[in-house]
Amino acid sequence: MKLSLLIPFFIFCSLHLLAQEAEEIPEGWRRGAGIGLDLTQLLQINPKQGAGQNRLGFGSAVNAFAKYKMDRRTWDNTLLWQFGLQRLGSGVIAQGSADKIPFQKTIDELRFGSKYGYQIREDGNLYYSANFTFLSQLVPTYQFPDLYSGNFVSDWLDTGRSPLSKFFAPATTTFSIGLDYQPTPAISLFFSPVSSKFIIVASDSIAARGVHGNQVSGTPDSRGIYPEYEKIDAQIGALAQLKFEASFLTDDRVTLSSSLGLYTNYLRNPQNVDVDWQNGLAFAITENLLFSLFVNVFYDDDIRVQITDYDAPNGTAGLGKRVSLTEQLLITYARTF
Repeated sequence: MKLSLLIPFFIFCSLHLLAQEAEEIPEGWRRGAGIGLDLTQLLQINPKQGAGQNRLGFGSAVNAFAKYKMDRRTWDNTLLWQFGLQRLGSGVIAQGSADKIPFQKTIDELRFGSKYGYQIREDGNLYYSANFTFLSQLVPTYQFPDLYSGNFVSDWLDTGRSPLSKFFAPATTTFSIGLDYQPTPAISLFFSPVSSKFIIVASDSIAARGVHGNQVSGTPDSRGIYPEYEKIDAQIGALAQLKFEASFLTDDRVTLSSSLGLYTNYLRNPQNVDVDWQNGLAFAITENLLFSLFVNVFYDDDIRVQITDYDAPNGTAGLGKRVSLTEQLLITYARTF
């Protein structure tokens, strides 16, 4: 995928101007955590014709950070887990069946990031830096396309089939050593010309599907299972990461954070850039209660995603290389300590 970087460039330049007056970060540890929830519920008993159907759904986002600064050393750690379930309708999946309509997974994404920096020159803006990122799912996902569409957190039909994904299958990790430029406390521009990336699928049955970015070979069978596969795809390339976080308006009621990661694999299709862009917007309703919006944009040249097609059954039409967009709206309780 060939992406123009002009839009992100101008965005971060604009944010740089807005952040010029940011306060200096105090030394020592700063920690904080928040949990966001959304709940949707609708119950109808003996509904009118065309009135709709029952709905029960909930989502959550757990967001935490631990940041350290002392003299010329900095260490930033962040954790984000987004998860959601929903059930549409009630009763059984089909006439004569004893299987109740189950809950479906709507989102499951676990992220961890850690970056250590050492200031090259006292009072300077440039740091030697080591950067680690981790991305996976926490809960297994099952699919039954021949029986009932959707993504489920258990084999509720007792078919004995393997999950489509689970924790560490897949997982994507990067480790990079490079330079980090911090013109203000709100902005970080990190670049590593030699960065390692690993796509890990720690399950034989899941790796044999060949849908998570691991390399496969041979002719797949009728179920789409490949006879030969690798469980780890090791890459070497370059990583650029741009981060911004600042508060605006009266009493800093609005907080905007953005992290854009760009990776190119020297070993395979280096002209196609992998993109991981995380954005958060929070509006303070009270001191600890926030109205939060998360928007993530993702593209990996090695990973095939479900292609959205609203004219196709269940809104998807096969697998392919596409940009993936995720949006989640929550009411969040957050504290800093």
